[in-house]
Amino acid sequence: MYHRITIMKILILIILTFQFNLIFGQSISDYNRLKKQYEKYLDDQNKTIINEDLDQNNYDDFPNEELVDLEDFEDFEDLEDIGLKFFGYDFFLSKDSLLIWNNLPVPSSYSLGPGDEIIISLWGETQLRESATIGRDGLVYIERVGQLSLTGKTIEEAEKYLVKQFQKVYETLKGARPSTFMDVSLGQLKSINVTFVGEVSAPGVHPIHPFSTALTGLLQVGGIDTTGSLRNIQIIRSENDTYKVDFYKFLLSGKSDNIDIRLQDNDIVFIPPRQSRVEIIGAVKRPGIYESDTNDKISDLVNYAGGLRANANENILIYEKYLSKNGYSNKPKYVLLDDINQTPSKFVNKIVAFSIPKYEKNVYVYGQVKNPGIYGFEEGMNILDLLKIVGGLYDKTFYKTIYAPRADIIRRDFKSNYPKVIPINLEELKQGNQTQNIELHNWDMIFVRKNKNFTLPKQVQITGQVNIPGYYTLSRPRETLQNLIDRSGGYTNRAYKDGIQLFRDTIQVALDNFDFSLVDGDSIHVPDYPGVIQVIGEVYSPGYVQYRKRKNLKSYIEAAGGFTLDARQKYITIIQPNGDVKVKDSFWTPRIKEGALIIVHKKREELPFDLTAFLKDTASIAASLTTIIYIINRQNN
Repeated sequence: MYHRITIMKILILIILTFQFNLIFGQSISDYNRLKKQYEKYLDDQNKTIINEDLDQNNYDDFPNEELVDLEDFEDFEDLEDIGLKFFGYDFFLSKDSLLIWNNLPVPSSYSLGPGDEIIISLWGETQLRESATIGRDGLVYIERVGQLSLTGKTIEEAEKYLVKQFQKVYETLKGARPSTFMDVSLGQLKSINVTFVGEVSAPGVHPIHPFSTALTGLLQVGGIDTTGSLRNIQIIRSENDTYKVDFYKFLLSGKSDNIDIRLQDNDIVFIPPRQSRVEIIGAVKRPGIYESDTNDKISDLVNYAGGLRANANENILIYEKYLSKNGYSNKPKYVLLDDINQTPSKFVNKIVAFSIPKYEKNVYVYGQVKNPGIYGFEEGMNILDLLKIVGGLYDKTFYKTIYAPRADIIRRDFKSNYPKVIPINLEELKQGNQTQNIELHNWDMIFVRKNKNFTLPKQVQITGQVNIPGYYTLSRPRETLQNLIDRSGGYTNRAYKDGIQLFRDTIQVALDNFDFSLVDGDSIHVPDYPGVIQVIGEVYSPGYVQYRKRKNLKSYIEAAGGFTLDARQKYITIIQPNGDVKVKDSFWTPRIKEGALIIVHKKREELPFDLTAFLKDTASIAASLTTIIYIINRQNN
């Protein structure tokens, strides 16, 4: 009986706890609800893009006959693995070009603001040189003249304003023929805070040069990842004020819509993922991997690759992606040069432009061979003959780099636009199986795959304040961050050790020690001393404040204007420069490191007490208790 009463008490406690959470746990549930709404929004956006593609796809354009079954074409090794590069991303490696900003003249439209240094010079009868930095309140203080408001004024407007204010103190500035004259110039310029999100090397809020455009701003934050779009860079200024930049137009013609738009404080630069890629090889001037747009024609893609070479053939081979019962597949077909201006590229993912043969008869060799290219064809030539010509496959080192079980002969069918694919097994051929030593035809194309299990040495990159920055090959399976720093020559005298950042797959890793094991592709940055702390959220003056070694959290909050009325003062998040996240609560305040980000959260909205709902919940509890007591009494009887 005692045990049954104990069980009943436990059940009652569980029910009460559950009901308590239902009534008083609204803030957590609201947070989860908002999170789910945001995730659903992103999912809906992706579905919209996919459905639009499917709706516009005309499946009837692809014949059902089995002329070619290229089920393995998508298994072809990505072409960048054999030397092709993504077009356009190298532009963002030119970081040295940022130095030119130090010598650029200030444009007449430049608007003064907090952080700008004003240099005032009087010459003539009166000699004076004063410099002052505009404070957060938009004012500067000049001895004998007082506080002056300059925020929002251009240099020309500021000079007129200053002359009037100085005339109150310096009589020689007045009159039709003054004997003292004034010049106004700028010293150190303010930074603007711009948020970079999406597929960028260093997403987040960055202070950048006030003359920056979207492209020069991206240079300052490390550029765009190869997963990001170069065709749809977006500058978001407000809900209804968005500018699109097509970087390809700039690279290929020096012009693009919105390319010269200067970024403003609090702008958002968004780099969406690249939606499509087209590999262009063969008789083009600049083979590579290109991003296509929905309005592009085949001719546009060929022009991105520098156009066709003078020896290009009369038609080109394209691979179009289409939806079949088994998912996406590829169908190759030939397009005449006369038709490429009218042929859309929406579903094209590979283009091969052939050269006019040097001989009347040729074979083409691509992929993982020592010397890919075009070779003269002779009657009776077989696979072994051709492999000898291209340098051979069967030496111990090179053979490990190829996928021997499957290579392909792609044979043109002159009766159709669609070629025929003949598989061959190079492993069996090596062992003497002559059935795999297939006799070649004129214009055959042979493709040898790369062995995906063969990998190059694993590399990491270290930048910033180390003596020998650059790429390093991992020397052992579990090489640590400290070991890499030692190999790179150690720190410079400006290295900020507490701010070391490690990025893996573009995501920053929170570091708590230097014994962290590195993996292939890791990127490490050793920064200079930042000298500031960033405070955002529910404070009156969010932004950067000067770092002081002995300042505490309260001091930095006060420097940022103090808490707003909506601030949740007892719960503050601190993100240290190395990515480590600390939370200040009612009982503990973490140490603030130089370069840290302080986030002051908004108070949770308290739901009003609903008496009706409370009574309903109470009735539910009572019913549950009645049921439990009934069950216990039945068992006792």
